[in-house]
Amino acid sequence: MTDPIRPEHTGTILVVESNVPFGELTAGVLRGAGYRCETVVNGQMALVALGGGAVALLVLDYNMADMSVEDFVSAMGTVENKTPFVIMAGRDDSLLAVQMMKMGAGDFLVKDATLLDRLPLVVTRTLQDAETSRRLHRATEALQESEARLARAHRIARIGSWEWNLTNNGMVFSNELYHLLGYDPANPPLVSMDWIYSRINPVDLPNVRKAVSCAIADGRHLDVIYRFRVANDEELTVNSQGELVADDNGKPCRMIGSTLDITARMRAEEEIRNLSNYDSLTGLPNRNLLQDRLHQAVIHASRTQSVVGVLCLDLDRFKGVNDTLGHRAGDQLLRLVADRMAACVRESDTLARLGGDEFMAVLTMASGEEGISSAAAKLLGIIAEPFIVEGDELYITASVGIAVYPADGQDPHTLMKYADLAMYRAKELDRNNFQFYSSDLNVRVMERMMLESALRRALERDEFKLYYQAQVDVSTRSIVGFEALLRWFHPDLGLISPDKFIPLAEENGQILAIGEWVLQSACRQASNWQKAGLPAVRMAVNLSTRQFRPNLDQTVSAILLETGLAPRYLELEMTESILMRNVTENLTLLRSLTDMGCHLSIDDFGTGYSSLAYLKHFPLGRLKIDRSFVRDITTNPDDLAIAKIIIDMARTLRMQVTAEGVEDQAQLKLLAGHGCTEMQGFLFSRPLPADKAELLLRNGLPA
Repeated sequence: MTDPIRPEHTGTILVVESNVPFGELTAGVLRGAGYRCETVVNGQMALVALGGGAVALLVLDYNMADMSVEDFVSAMGTVENKTPFVIMAGRDDSLLAVQMMKMGAGDFLVKDATLLDRLPLVVTRTLQDAETSRRLHRATEALQESEARLARAHRIARIGSWEWNLTNNGMVFSNELYHLLGYDPANPPLVSMDWIYSRINPVDLPNVRKAVSCAIADGRHLDVIYRFRVANDEELTVNSQGELVADDNGKPCRMIGSTLDITARMRAEEEIRNLSNYDSLTGLPNRNLLQDRLHQAVIHASRTQSVVGVLCLDLDRFKGVNDTLGHRAGDQLLRLVADRMAACVRESDTLARLGGDEFMAVLTMASGEEGISSAAAKLLGIIAEPFIVEGDELYITASVGIAVYPADGQDPHTLMKYADLAMYRAKELDRNNFQFYSSDLNVRVMERMMLESALRRALERDEFKLYYQAQVDVSTRSIVGFEALLRWFHPDLGLISPDKFIPLAEENGQILAIGEWVLQSACRQASNWQKAGLPAVRMAVNLSTRQFRPNLDQTVSAILLETGLAPRYLELEMTESILMRNVTENLTLLRSLTDMGCHLSIDDFGTGYSSLAYLKHFPLGRLKIDRSFVRDITTNPDDLAIAKIIIDMARTLRMQVTAEGVEDQAQLKLLAGHGCTEMQGFLFSRPLPADKAELLLRNGLPA
């Protein structure tokens, strides 16, 4: 694969603008983006500069002082100049834009407030498109040369010939054909139609059989392309052509023909198709193929009265990756992003790379705004997960703009333009979010943005509270621990469910500060209870995916030292998915925590994907049976079987087990009967604020 075009490789950008201050401002923006840039004030000066051959791209003012754009483009053609160009106009005129694109413009920009922000990206994209066109031209020339060589080979009898006797089914090959198929004519295989059919690719075989049958039955000329396995088991693509020969009675008796190896031609044609339609770095469809797919999607949606979602996604601060780690790392990151995004979209959708760090997805058969929002959130979430690039762990976010057919536009150009504008709006709103172009659809998005904004201030405004749910030894009905549970009390919105704000905090990275606050507050509360003379019980705290980092043990150690809580009273809960992400690194971290004296448990056990081969090596002390299995344990034999397996597994691994979500006596008796003696749930206590949890710990469970 070839590297994408970079500013230092592009030559000079020539800005043609009669307004000298604006021309210099435009050139300054492009110079700031890394391009060499010059300005001229009219078309004649630009044509002179073009004659020097150093201009890589033109940025043309539509209203040039001395000639029209049409005349300028015509004059460019007279000197056979194929320099790409971009048009800037003072008005947003879709008809004019279409006219300019038909004349060969790489893009059409309106002189509005966003022009200078968008211009570097448009210039880069236009240069990349021009480079693709040059590659396509070179590939076409290579194909033509290949065809000329094949013609010469035909003249010197390098095409293999054959003859098939229809009467006795005998087959004769020429020496050239044996050579073509990799055999020694002096020691040939026993050829027959059955032998030929056995060497043809099974996918192509039905078509070959049909072509042969039709040629014999209808007297047609045989002309069929298929893949053939030659002597060394490699596969060639060949074209066989044949003519029937009739006997004196007019009955076909022989077929005489030739076979030509067209493998190189087919590969060249495939390369041309790929250059025309696919991005060389990621293998995704490019802008050309995307526009065609979007056009087809709009036609289908119009017939079926359905909607199409167009998502424009741009990585946030991607330039920093290139600047700090280099372009090779940046290219690797782009490929990883493309792979993740491709796994998120359906086969009926289209994911494309437009150039640079900009991607676009076309969602067909979208289930309204909710389905489109869900898809956008899924893309943002999967990109927010850490990437490993050249051994380094990178966190990156993205901004997504969304346009919807038919609400926002009726044609691909408008939809792509509006999705692009919405993406820039998303970047303005602190990035790492998605924005709809339609103001009506933006209501829900704005609610999400308001929630994210409020979440950023929640810690400093002391809006988070910890509640504590008792963990009980049912054999003695004594409290042996508490699980710390986070609650957010917004001054206007009231109690906000963790299901709403925890994923949001995970996405934007705030979970690190929130998680540290939870750990610190829970440890301090446990220590204060002990200092007040209450029974010393363990404190269980959940860890998020983002918290599970190499320095976690140092953070925990500092908090324990600050709060005065002995490590043996802290239990850190984590999910199976966290454990299995980086097994070797996690094992080192877990051993460090247990060496410190902390206890470790797996929360919601049974809902993840842990492997026992790894699980037995982790220094874990407890498995927690997920409430989803406990809820129907008295009525669902499968849930009971799973709970029993977890209990037996814990016993085998010398681990404790705690059942979550126990709500009635029947569940308690069934679990206890199978050996689970520690439980938590509404049967014993709901999550309580610290003062009420303290009373429960002081007085014990009610009889």
